[in-house]
Amino acid sequence: PAAPQRAPPPAAPPAVALAAQPRVAYVPEARRAVIEPEMSDDEGIEYVSGAAVRQVSGGHPGGAPVLGGTLQASAEFVGGPSKGEVSWYRLRGGREEPISGADGLSYTPTADDFELRLRVAFSSVVGGDPVTVDTQPVGADAGFMAELNKQLGSLLGKRSGEASFSVRGGGGEGRVVVLSRDKLKVRKKGRVGSDQTLLKAEFSTGLSLAMDPFDDVRFEVLPEGSEPVDLSADSRRGRDMLVLIARRLSPASGATHARAAAAEEEEPSRLTANRLAG
Repeated sequence: PAAPQRAPPPAAPPAVALAAQPRVAYVPEARRAVIEPEMSDDEGIEYVSGAAVRQVSGGHPGGAPVLGGTLQASAEFVGGPSKGEVSWYRLRGGREEPISGADGLSYTPTADDFELRLRVAFSSVVGGDPVTVDTQPVGADAGFMAELNKQLGSLLGKRSGEASFSVRGGGGEGRVVVLSRDKLKVRKKGRVGSDQTLLKAEFSTGLSLAMDPFDDVRFEVLPEGSEPVDLSADSRRGRDMLVLIARRLSPASGATHARAAAAEEEEPSRLTANRLAG
């Protein structure tokens, strides 16, 4: 008898196409940029890099510093700007002389800095040694130098004259500083006569002038053996001119900023006290 036939296997169900699933792009969370320390095979981690000092106003941008111009310091610090510290010095006789109040990224040279080099020290609070940058000697613009040489020529020539500067007293009173070859006088403004002369001092006795490092126009006349006289010039430029002329006439008045800085370290300086009182 014939063998029974087997039933064919059931047909496979038709394939069902799956809908394509959309891809979702992964967007990483934004992170604040952090300056990573650069590595040097010879020196290890560079905590301060790119240190530079440029003149950004006054004179020629990027050129030698001048009185009244603005110097701008810049650098990158490991961990960001908050991890960096900046200090300014003037170089006098091979020594670093700290500049009172100069601890920011900008600084404006004064008569105390004239013909000296400045040094900027960049330090990281994270670690490492300070990085220093020195400037060229501080000069002055052509107009200032022409006026300075003219005044000195008149005072030191065969027919010595006088140079007068309008200033204000500690209480805002009108005053006049009169410079001659051998002396400095402070008078009440608008009056002439011995009874109106508030101060008369010879340069040969050790007369000096001290500039207030916290004020653009204030300065003190410091006669040897007498009370100081607190004055304010009509401008930063006027103060620089008056002080430089006096210092050319009296070598003893050249290191007055160092004297003021030293006094401030030992005790609150008279200049600072006067500034607060005013």
